[in-house]
Amino acid sequence: MRETLADAGTGALVTIVLSFLPFSSIAGGAVAAHRDGGGYTRGLWVGTLAGVAAMLPLLVLFVPALYIAGLLGFGIPPSAPAYDLFLGLVFGFFLAYTVGISAVGGVCGVWVRRNTDWNLDPGRWR
Repeated sequence: MRETLADAGTGALVTIVLSFLPFSSIAGGAVAAHRDGGGYTRGLWVGTLAGVAAMLPLLVLFVPALYIAGLLGFGIPPSAPAYDLFLGLVFGFFLAYTVGISAVGGVCGVWVRRNTDWNLDPGRWR
């Protein structure tokens, strides 16, 4: 279990470091699943854990950015009656983007490990 959490943490760290790039969650999930060494179902699970672990620090940046965007007139302003619905939809998309794409990355990481000679282990990047 510790190894799984360490692999998911490594994938979350890759996601956060590459968060300025679109779809960085795929890379994080792929690294986590590649390091874990399990099958496709396990890769899906480890990729999902990496996405959840990456989502928590990214929320610290996302919540103030969403509020400021609403104040500036993008989206729905915080005083609007449908603001709660808007927040629910935005957080749902954020969850699907961060966690869902990381899970897909986990499956891709297992595929890469099984079908190529690439070594995505960040432990050797030092």
